[in-house]
Amino acid sequence: MLKLIKQYRFYLVLLLFLLIPVLSIDSTNRTPRDYRFYDKAALLITTPFQVAIHWTLDTAVTFYENYLALWKTREENLSLIDENRKLVNTIINLRELEQENIRLRNLLQFKENYKIQTVVARMIAKDVSSEFRAIRINRGSKNGIEPNMAVINSEGVIGRVLRVSDSTADVVTILDPLSAVDAYIMRSRARGIVEGLTDALCQLKFALRVDDIQPGDLLLSSGLGGNFPKGIPVGTVIKVMRKSFGITQKVEVKPSVDFSKLEEVLVVTKVDASPAHVALIEKGLAESAGKTAAGTADHVKTGVSADHDVKPPVGAAGRDVKAAAAADHVKPPVGTATDQRGATHP
Repeated sequence: MLKLIKQYRFYLVLLLFLLIPVLSIDSTNRTPRDYRFYDKAALLITTPFQVAIHWTLDTAVTFYENYLALWKTREENLSLIDENRKLVNTIINLRELEQENIRLRNLLQFKENYKIQTVVARMIAKDVSSEFRAIRINRGSKNGIEPNMAVINSEGVIGRVLRVSDSTADVVTILDPLSAVDAYIMRSRARGIVEGLTDALCQLKFALRVDDIQPGDLLLSSGLGGNFPKGIPVGTVIKVMRKSFGITQKVEVKPSVDFSKLEEVLVVTKVDASPAHVALIEKGLAESAGKTAAGTADHVKTGVSADHDVKPPVGAAGRDVKAAAAADHVKPPVGTATDQRGATHP
């Protein structure tokens, strides 16, 4: 028997492979309960081979797709990651250039509006001391920078040049306690000296108690002293503390410039603005302030601590009334006599 199987093994294997598809096709057209005995025998014999062949083919395909074919995919992935990083850096640089372009455009427009000659500089260092609030810029004496020149940007007054080297200059900001900028209230024309108070606030000193100063008022540089051009925004009044006695009132001011985001600045070398041009600038600032007053009114702290029984007079008329009241209490000099009508005679 074994000899016959070995002799005709080729024909037997060929017959087996011919019977497998026939029996499989025949079995697919029948329900399980209709299987005949030879169908069940064929399935019993062929099922392990089918499972083994399917598992082998599936394993081979999975191995090829997940390992062999992924060598090229991994290289492509690394290339795409590198290209993505380059594109992200390009986008960041373009956005930074866009922001810088906007800032420089605002500086140029600011320069044209105020008719001033300036030198554009960039902040390269900042003093971290709490007693000396200053910055350093990348322009010096070889660029025409001199001490006491005003430093501004499109938002307003920054400070003045303190000392100069060939390629750099130190600028003391208006936040420094030793800084002083003569300024006036655009609405009421009240005047005072803006000095540094904290790292974020200034104060308006020497403002008379009778001056009309309210939270939200805009302070502009007066131009006195020749350092700062007239009409440059200095800050906004955020708090007024007025007592019922004394000569002056305490006024806190928020600078117009955001020093935490300071980058490019303008160093004023020459001022060409005329009084008529300054008046036009004030008109534009007043219109701009009027448009934003409604939105900022809820965020401004009033902080007015005044005696409710005492209402000091306002403006120049108030000064006249105060002067008249003082005149009534002036004692006549020695050696004079006063008649019943109040006239004095030697």
